Amino acid sequence: MKYLLLFLFLLSYPLYSQSNGVGLGPFRIGIMTPDSLHQPSFQEQELVVVKGTLALPCTNIRVFKADTVELQGITIAALFLVFHENRLYRITCEFDEPLQTVFVAQYGKGQKRPTRRLALCDQRNAKRLVLESESWQLGDCVALAIRAVGTNARCEPEQTSRLTIARPSVAAITSECDLEHLDAYFEGIGVKY
Repeated sequence: MKYLLLFLFLLSYPLYSQSNGVGLGPFRIGIMTPDSLHQPSFQEQELVVVKGTLALPCTNIRVFKADTVELQGITIAALFLVFHENRLYRITCEFDEPLQTVFVAQYGKGQKRPTRRLALCDQRNAKRLVLESESWQLGDCVALAIRAVGTNARCEPEQTSRLTIARPSVAAITSECDLEHLDAYFEGIGVKY
């Protein structure tokens, strides 16, 4: 009952709006700048480097992280905002049930992608990591939800669900920058955001 009331409340105050850009609450792709990020819960992360290097920086990329942010009654965990030339182009966060409910109510069901099964741990009793994903086309942005269940590369049980909203045109020109730590399973399903 509690979730139903929350869901009905959130329908009257949508988290997403096509007219003001795609995003989550005030975090709008192509609109938000780091200077407009007034929430003290965000911390700027270390400088992003070019893939395969230890010191060659991607100076046009800035990443901010909040452990949790509350947007209209929903707690969003592990929220990363990625800026290219001081414009937000990528949002990545946990995709738990309350956020899934609101997101699907706004955009409908996504397009299912093929399920992938990866053997990342060489221990005998390790379960394969199962990756399920679905995507949404949101104007010039794409949203991708990835659910991972099984044994990860550290041979530990894994159960996670992440949502990423990004502008592919900007992602393509920043593809040399190492952002794998935001969602380690993009490569596992063949996505190159």
